[in-house]
Amino acid sequence: MTRRERVETVYGMGQADRIPFVPAIYEHKARLIGRSPSEVCRNAELLYEALAAEVRVYDPDLLTVGIDVYNVEAEALGCRVEYFEDSNHVPGIREPILDAAADLARLRLPDPESGGRMPLYLSVAARLQRELGGERIVRGALTGPFSMACELAGAERFLMAAVEDPDFARALLEFTARVTVAYGAAFARRGVEPVIFDSRATPRLSSPRVFRQLVVPVYRDIVIPQLKAAGARWIPLIVGGDTTPVIDDLIATGATQLLADAGADLARFMEKTRPAGVAFRASVDARLVHTGPPEAIRAAARAILGQCRDHPGFLFGCGVVAYDCAPAHIEALRRSLDAQLPGDGLQ
Repeated sequence: MTRRERVETVYGMGQADRIPFVPAIYEHKARLIGRSPSEVCRNAELLYEALAAEVRVYDPDLLTVGIDVYNVEAEALGCRVEYFEDSNHVPGIREPILDAAADLARLRLPDPESGGRMPLYLSVAARLQRELGGERIVRGALTGPFSMACELAGAERFLMAAVEDPDFARALLEFTARVTVAYGAAFARRGVEPVIFDSRATPRLSSPRVFRQLVVPVYRDIVIPQLKAAGARWIPLIVGGDTTPVIDDLIATGATQLLADAGADLARFMEKTRPAGVAFRASVDARLVHTGPPEAIRAAARAILGQCRDHPGFLFGCGVVAYDCAPAHIEALRRSLDAQLPGDGLQ
């Protein structure tokens, strides 16, 4: 099987030749070419070079075009991003731009073809799709509506609004959902599949009630159907943290792949996702991948693979790989997966 065929088979809950390898590599890809995240995320040639290095070094079954994945849309909407010219820190939003509910009226939907750094990512994704898309799925990173709302209004203020002013929270989420769709549709027009990151919506921060009442509707009624109408086939929704308490709600969004992050109940994910026909990625804890040692990483990987290997919609990976993570630690994950022999257990 090609890597594309492998992933599409798993997304369709079929029997692939092996479990797809999907490490979460974003800012770390800059390290592979000896550059900082701030340099790579603003330069199309460096971004392309970093993604090519990711393919060469780690050979993932999915390739994600993204570095500072929560900044791009917010920056196009007017937020200032702090870049680091003399360090390898990941860029971040300096301050929110919405001080009150009335400020929402002055926001305008950015054009992905000209807004901020959106064209840069679209151009690199299109280039990679032309070169690699026949063999491997290329994905464009999108900020989910809840996380984008937190960037625009400030996380604490928006989380309070979700409880105390749900009408404003709902209006802002409907706006940010439109931004997510517009950017995702631009990727889809280029044959690039969208992948949505919305970890601010994790129930530890937003609460299961807020997730159910505010987050699910914008995905179910706006984001997922409109992205599918734009041509997207596979739409993963990546929400970090232990999302076991909202597994039914995650399935209800209509996303085609979910994340069972470190700490999630894998048995519960398998129980719920299999009859729903939804794939999920299980992850070795990012902290362990960063600190090691490789023996401990392999042990954690074997435990996950042993538990989930028979689930037809299972992908294997890890949490977000830090910039300065040792490549040998990601290689330990790969070797754990490669040690699996069909029908013979884990070696």
